[in-house]
Amino acid sequence: MSPMGIDTKLLDRARTSPHAIGFEEALRLCRQLGYQKVRHVRGHRILHHPGRGPLSMQEGPQGRAKAYQVRRLVQVARGGPGG
Repeated sequence: MSPMGIDTKLLDRARTSPHAIGFEEALRLCRQLGYQKVRHVRGHRILHHPGRGPLSMQEGPQGRAKAYQVRRLVQVARGGPGG
């Protein structure tokens, strides 16, 4: 992990293979980036970051996170727009 508490190996995996990231791994990365769970609506986890706004994560097939949501999370980690 980096000094800021972000698992850089996981973040690199998310960048290179967003379709292969597990849902729980994606949620862990969200927490490391400063997101907090606000609510759970059906299959969606709604998370919020004070400076970046809301983010919705949904579990896909075989316990993996949805690839487009992982790509958005990687964009947030790079400092781009999130939510």
